[in-house]
Amino acid sequence: MKTNFAVSVTHDGRPLTGVEVEISTFRNNDNKNAFSGVTATDGIVHVSNLPPGDYWISADLLGINAAYQCFHIDNAPSRQAKRALKYKWGDLAPATRRVAGRLIDSQPGKGGSPLWNIVHRVEIPITSASLVLRNPLTGTAYHSSSDAAGSFSFDDVPSGTYVLHIEGGSAGERGYDATDLLLKVSPKAPRQSLLLTRRDGGTCGGTELDLVEPPGR
Repeated sequence: MKTNFAVSVTHDGRPLTGVEVEISTFRNNDNKNAFSGVTATDGIVHVSNLPPGDYWISADLLGINAAYQCFHIDNAPSRQAKRALKYKWGDLAPATRRVAGRLIDSQPGKGGSPLWNIVHRVEIPITSASLVLRNPLTGTAYHSSSDAAGSFSFDDVPSGTYVLHIEGGSAGERGYDATDLLLKVSPKAPRQSLLLTRRDGGTCGGTELDLVEPPGR
């Protein structure tokens, strides 16, 4: 890369404004911020005077990543060194006809052996969860919450790409972290409802709500 370059982010071929771009150095497991910026109305943010070294770049909008990669700047960049990085955001969103469904926590059963409890799981509704559906291009936001059955719905949502944000909370005695999910609303989508279930983060820690694929997918 050149020491001065541009980062551009698009969605469906259109420039995307408000994308947070961060560049950090990494030496001896010590990361330090080298640049922070936000894409303008043309979907571009300009980076200037980065010294030689190894870097990581991330580009994020509403909790959804467009990029996370490393790059290098030589002491004497060649004429072939890149002057721009281009990324696409939100082009692989799962599609649905309606933004409606359920939030559940599949918990181990109780009263049997540890193995029996794992096999005989119980679905606990996640109730009173706060949900926000936001259009990243227009900023339009829709609000909902889950009921006693863990069900939620957003009515009269136009076609387009959205970010569904679910605030962190608890299901019974088990908590879960906030979750951001990319969705595409389309009348031609095969999916007509959403099922999101609590999942542990494994070795990375934390928990989140995962979108369950319908049978046969």
